[in-house]
Amino acid sequence: MQRNLKASMVFKGRDGSRIDATKIMQGTDFVAEVTLTNTSSNNLKDMALTEIFPSGWEIVNTRFTDFGEFADNQVTHTDIRDDRANFYFDMKKNETKTFRVLLNASYLGRYYLPGVQAEAMYDNDYIVRTKGQWVEVVQ
Repeated sequence: MQRNLKASMVFKGRDGSRIDATKIMQGTDFVAEVTLTNTSSNNLKDMALTEIFPSGWEIVNTRFTDFGEFADNQVTHTDIRDDRANFYFDMKKNETKTFRVLLNASYLGRYYLPGVQAEAMYDNDYIVRTKGQWVEVVQ
């Protein structure tokens, strides 16, 4: 689903090189990078981006680790849970923002990675949902 917003997700190693997250080695630290674009000519208030991750991956909450401030996500509020990261922010017309979350491939197995969802919380004219995919954590 795509209405006045465009979203894409790529996975990168800690060095910034793109990786294939459909099959990733256990113990690997990597980055989920979502790029969100406001394709309208309107400024948007009260945006929400939700990234849900498979149960075989763990979010590395860099606010409480030696990684320090890993990513400077330009947001009003960040809500990190066990299985998801929620970002809240505003967007200017035709603006593109990038959001990064540090992850670890923790548990062996095959898991479903849902797509990302972003929306203007109080305006149904702005929403995007991407397709999910199966991923695997291997030895």
